[in-house]
Amino acid sequence: MKAKERPTGGRGGGPALRVLVADRSAHFRETLRRVLLQCPNNELIAEAQNLARAVRLARELRPEVVLLDVDLVIDQPATRLRRLAEAFPHLRVVVMLNEDSADYRHAVLQRWGYPCMVKSEAEEDVEGIVSAVRPARRSSLRCGV
Repeated sequence: MKAKERPTGGRGGGPALRVLVADRSAHFRETLRRVLLQCPNNELIAEAQNLARAVRLARELRPEVVLLDVDLVIDQPATRLRRLAEAFPHLRVVVMLNEDSADYRHAVLQRWGYPCMVKSEAEEDVEGIVSAVRPARRSSLRCGV
């Protein structure tokens, strides 16, 4: 299925939060797709299996949020990710961690300046994902699960 053909949310009362999921695992992307579609104000606009594709999709589709697998950025220099952030100033990035660790969270925040979510909690914590990615201008969004 092509990026523009992905099923979307946006069934709620306001404009949908446009989300791009970037993760190596097709299974985890499917999990995030189901989780995000449970929230009426999310629109899953695309999925990417690597950082290069995520960048191309971000340029083409202009998401507001990218849920980004830590494995896709772990070997990337901080300067490359800062350039990415500068190229897409509208974009909020949330790094998805494989395990919860204060050290991991601190390292991601210090190195790249991005907030984190833990993959194992994604399915159970829909509201947590929405809260983590909600830009300030969308502070009234609520997940209707």
